Amino acid sequence: MARLTIPRLGIREHHQLLEIGCGNGTAVSAVAERLATGTILAIDRSAATVARATQRNADHIARGVARIVQVDLADLVVPAGHFHTIFAVNVNLFQANGTETVDFLRRALRRRGRLVLGYGRRDADHLYAQAERTCTRLYSGGLTGAVADWASANCLFVTAERA
Repeated sequence: MARLTIPRLGIREHHQLLEIGCGNGTAVSAVAERLATGTILAIDRSAATVARATQRNADHIARGVARIVQVDLADLVVPAGHFHTIFAVNVNLFQANGTETVDFLRRALRRRGRLVLGYGRRDADHLYAQAERTCTRLYSGGLTGAVADWASANCLFVTAERA
């Protein structure tokens, strides 16, 4: 999925990015390679996963372009308007019915900042329903331009931006 995600992020060498649910750090590596003065903050709830991602990205961390932190999104504190791009792949950000997650995403993004959410499943009907629910949630939370983009028959991306 990282191979399909990275081109959708619109990375520039000075960008500030947040990855939610970094897994083993594959996307962190791909993003960090494109950064010169920018940074990527990658978070995950799992200590074991963060340890693997940290080991995999030791050079990028040493270079100061990557930081990997074990934290739940609900507990993450970041400056308002900090990120050019926030992304997550196969992470269910909207398990609860509240608006806290979308509020956080909107506040953390810069003006015209981009949110990219990727979902991979074999069931296209489930993906389509996921995209509809996600777009509705993003619009109601104040993010604009939410669109679904089929990367393949079993891979769908939803992108939106902060106005």
